[in-house]
Amino acid sequence: MELFVDFQWWTYIALFAAGLLSGSVSPTFGIGGGLLNVPILLLAFSSLLGDDPGSTATATSLALIMFTSLSGSISFVREKRIDFRIALTFMIFAIPGAATGGLFSNWLKKQDYEIDIFQIIFAITMITIALYKITTILIERRKRKLSLTSDDEGHLELEKAKEEMKKPWWKQTILYRDFEDKRGVAFKYKAKLMPGVFIASVGGFIGATLGLGGGVIYVPILTMALGIPAAVATATSTFTILFATPIAVGIRSMDSVIRWDIVICMALGAIITANIVPRFLHKVKSEVILSGFWLLAMSAAVRLLIKVLTDIRI
Repeated sequence: MELFVDFQWWTYIALFAAGLLSGSVSPTFGIGGGLLNVPILLLAFSSLLGDDPGSTATATSLALIMFTSLSGSISFVREKRIDFRIALTFMIFAIPGAATGGLFSNWLKKQDYEIDIFQIIFAITMITIALYKITTILIERRKRKLSLTSDDEGHLELEKAKEEMKKPWWKQTILYRDFEDKRGVAFKYKAKLMPGVFIASVGGFIGATLGLGGGVIYVPILTMALGIPAAVATATSTFTILFATPIAVGIRSMDSVIRWDIVICMALGAIITANIVPRFLHKVKSEVILSGFWLLAMSAAVRLLIKVLTDIRI
């Protein structure tokens, strides 16, 4: 494919701006950025996506996520906020899920449906996730994140930690963490690995199929199922996405069109903000931002679904 053949000057600027937005959203919420990438591509740049816009948009989004997750991961490594043990455990399950999702996407593309099935599945999935996220935020808004509970229970937890750490690493199901990041923010928590890590394969599958990266599944698992603080969960999710996504991109590229010209333009912007944003996340109260983001994501999904359904020829 000859790069940039269809582009006008304003297209470069618009794609670069979209990349800046994607790069800021990705590390903030620990997602690949596909929740915004795909709707932006389908709603604002559909003329660049050819005859199969849904498949092209999701595949192109996955390729862009490789850059945003790399940039975000480098920044999070510098901030010392990634739980590498949990990230590596997640990868064991996420990578096969991503491979399976890529193969499923290729099969789905060959079915030649009269409607763009990728856009419909993406929109319905995003609406469902957004509703779940907003509901969770409302339920949890008054709950405080507790580390190892009260002082009376601290000694008991310490003894449990010592016993757990005596086990071989492959038998450890509960991890105890006590560290500070580069900014001096303290994190003390216990993470229950099972059964949450098994669901990581679902995140990899959904991410590869819909061009999301998988963070929309990883972060809820890390925070709610494993009990990891949100700041560590977003960093760990971003690092997991970095290794799971290339597998999906390789498989999707066999049968789907990836617009690498779009990827390059957006990546130039995304790399900038994905490097800057993690430095300031420790100062941000995420509840309001999260609520606004998911409302925006749901609105984009509803608009996308309406667009697809109204385009169906009866």
